Amino acid sequence: MIVVVGEGLADVSVGAVLRPTRSDWSPTTPEVRALDLSAGPGWLERWSAQGPLPVGSAAITDPGGLACEFVIHLAVCSRDEPVGSRNVPDALRNALRRATEWDVRTLTTPVLGTGPGALEPRTACRLMRPLLSTWVEGLEGRTVRVAAGDAAEREAARSAWGVG
Repeated sequence: MIVVVGEGLADVSVGAVLRPTRSDWSPTTPEVRALDLSAGPGWLERWSAQGPLPVGSAAITDPGGLACEFVIHLAVCSRDEPVGSRNVPDALRNALRRATEWDVRTLTTPVLGTGPGALEPRTACRLMRPLLSTWVEGLEGRTVRVAAGDAAEREAARSAWGVG
C-alpha cells in the first residue's frame, strides 16, 4: 500500500526513513535537515566521516534518536552532478534493495530529488512510482508513506499514485 501524507519524515514509527542526500551526506532540503536534527547531535557526523557516497548509491544506518528502525541514505546528487532523471531512480532502486536485504516492510520517503534547482514534483513522482509500486507489490504487508512536504508535492504524489 502507498499513502501520501503531509507529515514530516520523522513523525511516525516505520521500518526505515529514506533520506535523500548529496554525495557528501549533506541534506538536500530543509525537511531532510529537520530529520537530521531530530536524529540527535553527532548522528550525521558519524556516517559522513566514512567518506562520500557515490551518486546513485544507498547506505543503511542506525536511526539515532528517530522513531524508525533504520535510515536509508540515497545519494541523489553531488557538488559536480546535479539531481537528475537518472540519479533519483538509481538511488531509489539501491535504497529499496537495502530495505529488502534488511527485511524492512514499512518506509517513509519524501518526494525524492525536489528542491531549488532540482526536479519538479511531478517529474520526481513519475520517476519514483514504478519502483515504489513494484517494491510494495513484491511482498504482502509492505507499505510506503510518501511524506509530501508542500502542496505541490502532495498534489503531484496524489496524482501519481491515485491515493490520499
